[in-house]
Amino acid sequence: MKTSIFSQISIDGKLTLGAGQSSKPLFSLFDSNDIEYIHKFRGNVDGIMVGRNTITTDNPYLTNRYENNKNPIRIIPTRTMDISWDSNVLTDEGRTIIVTTEKGKHLEKMENLRQRNKECLICGEDEVDFVELYRQLKEKFGITSLMVEGGGFLNWHIFNQGLVDEIILMQLPIIIGGASNTTLVDGDGYTKMEYIKRFKVAEVQQRDNYTLLRYLKDCSH
Repeated sequence: MKTSIFSQISIDGKLTLGAGQSSKPLFSLFDSNDIEYIHKFRGNVDGIMVGRNTITTDNPYLTNRYENNKNPIRIIPTRTMDISWDSNVLTDEGRTIIVTTEKGKHLEKMENLRQRNKECLICGEDEVDFVELYRQLKEKFGITSLMVEGGGFLNWHIFNQGLVDEIILMQLPIIIGGASNTTLVDGDGYTKMEYIKRFKVAEVQQRDNYTLLRYLKDCSH
């Protein structure tokens, strides 16, 4: 499955103005053409994945507002099914898959999802097993391309399991800072060079409000 990490970041790699905050204020620095670029990218993939924290802080729809009937399936990993039932992804008519674990599954919540015409996958024992998730997404839903618009914690798991093929960054010319702030990739991190994930620069474009950076997975190492 082709997986594209897609994110809007500052020069110093921050996704928000502070830990636990929404990323929406940064979008005020984009114009309508920039927003259209994001939405049309969604129209070219089968699925879009964000973590529970993004649902909590941003409450996004994760749809393509510029092209009718070209919305990706929304995929939300949450190991404990701790997600607000008022979330837009659970209250609208779009297709949504909640992904949880054996220890986190909750029969009443799973039935609630079915009543809302949403779906649930069990992948992993204590933590979401993304390799297993990818297998089920392909076999059960025919998903072969995935856009990940997650925060640093979700991105870490995807990178750590070697599942990222492409990185697309809309880098704003701003500095935010903050030692506890969310970055593109958080998690445990790597302390040895042999474990780092390598990518090749594929594209650099200067645009009016940001620099478009695209990287492809380096398979030579």
